[in-house]
Amino acid sequence: MKIDETAILHVAQLAKLELSEDEKIEFSAQLPDIISYVKKISELDTGDIRPTEHIVELKNVFRNDIVRKSIDVSELQKMAPKFEDGHIVVPIIIGGQE
Repeated sequence: MKIDETAILHVAQLAKLELSEDEKIEFSAQLPDIISYVKKISELDTGDIRPTEHIVELKNVFRNDIVRKSIDVSELQKMAPKFEDGHIVVPIIIGGQE
């Protein structure tokens, strides 16, 4: 199958590519091979194959949430340099005023 320059320019425009003259010649030679490969793949019977999002099975890597006793507020207050109304006070680092 011969692909002419008009088809190459159309595909390049759709892909928002600017092609040099050498690239036009190169792609004119490559695209027929790519199209015939896609046609060959489309001949495969994939009726029994489940659709997948990934080629590798993904598993949740997060740990289970476990409810545990938290650190006592009085202990936290001893560690924090500044503590007000049950909260650790930190310096403002983006905009605003302290």
